[in-house]
Amino acid sequence: MPNDNGNLYLFEAIELRNEYDRHIKLLEKLIEDDQNKSDRFFQNKDEEEREPASDFNQKELEEELKKLKVKRVKLNQAMQAANFKYQIDHDGEKISIAEALEIRKNLLKDIEAISQRVTNSAYKRILHKEKRDIVHEPKHSFKQVYDNYQNNIRKIRTIITQIHIINLRSIVDFKEE
Repeated sequence: MPNDNGNLYLFEAIELRNEYDRHIKLLEKLIEDDQNKSDRFFQNKDEEEREPASDFNQKELEEELKKLKVKRVKLNQAMQAANFKYQIDHDGEKISIAEALEIRKNLLKDIEAISQRVTNSAYKRILHKEKRDIVHEPKHSFKQVYDNYQNNIRKIRTIITQIHIINLRSIVDFKEE
């Protein structure tokens, strides 16, 4: 639901961009299917043949596709401007939504790496060789690595919550036509 001036909130703009992406993908597929019909001449004659329906107008769809792509670019630019304009509090300092999204991405990568380290630090490796056992202790303390993992999980939850809240309050300078 747009604000009083007709502009979208950021969460609405994200959904609209997703809608544009799905629509663009469909139109490109329709146009591509029609353009590939000449390639079917060289295929096996026993295959099913398809022809455009009587109300299928490729030129109209191409124009609609161009307009939709332009609208998507404009929407994306407006969203990027909003991402730099609005700020959240993160660890005692103000950061833009764009920075928060980058932090979220990095935290997700860190969590993936740390989860592997947690798994590796949970068990000793014991190699049975001849009449003796060789014990390899984990490189990292399980407790420390696991605490680090849980700390990053809390950080990611906090920043994602803040991003969602600001998305509900931030306005994108874009009016849906």
